[in-house]
Amino acid sequence: MTYIKNNLIRQYKAEAKLPQGKYVFFRMFFILVFFSTQQSVASNINFDKQIHTYLQKEIDSYLASTGSNKQQQKIKLFIPKGSTDLNCENLLISRSKKEDPPAGRISLTVQCESPKWKFRASAKVNLWIDLVAAKRNLSRGELLTADLLHYKSADVSKHLHSTEAKIKPLVGMTVKREIKKDDIISRRHLENMYLVNKDEFILLQVNTASFSANVKAVALQDGQFGEIINVKNLSSNKVVQGKVIDKRVVEAIF
Repeated sequence: MTYIKNNLIRQYKAEAKLPQGKYVFFRMFFILVFFSTQQSVASNINFDKQIHTYLQKEIDSYLASTGSNKQQQKIKLFIPKGSTDLNCENLLISRSKKEDPPAGRISLTVQCESPKWKFRASAKVNLWIDLVAAKRNLSRGELLTADLLHYKSADVSKHLHSTEAKIKPLVGMTVKREIKKDDIISRRHLENMYLVNKDEFILLQVNTASFSANVKAVALQDGQFGEIINVKNLSSNKVVQGKVIDKRVVEAIF
């Protein structure tokens, strides 16, 4: 037979218990704080990633417009420390001097409409591509031809006003001042000197398989070396097309 003493059985109860109203209040308070903190953390922006993405799009667009291939690039950002706690649903990033290549020191505007805020940041971008350079020393007054030029890998940030990525547009221009071998070509060192001027008398060369002849003609357009222009043959009074090959000399095209 088993005996149980009633005084050994104890009812354990909480020593203190919050009133029902206060319990609900504190529970709701902690829930709100938790979700508010989670939302703030989730909304904080990785500005480094966002600005890098923006600059990469600008670089890709520039390369596409110039028909160039990127060889190497470096991007260094300078972002204000006070921006770390900002959040935004629709971040807007833009750069000053949009018409310039996205290289060198770039000033950036980072802003948000909701909530409304704005700050300035900057970036240093080094971008290496092939630029047009002189194959040999070029003298003042010299007419540029394709064989006088070649491509040289260079950092665009050091040649912001000399970013000639194609040889063809420079052919026919005249050297305005001496250019040394392997110097990057800048249009500031060149000028458009037309070999043929509109309304002037020129020599029209007519070459076929059976004969060759030189006839007088009048240029109906200005023309640089290698350009195709319209000229009027004074012997036949017919308008023909010709290629500018020398000063006041055009070769007829059939």
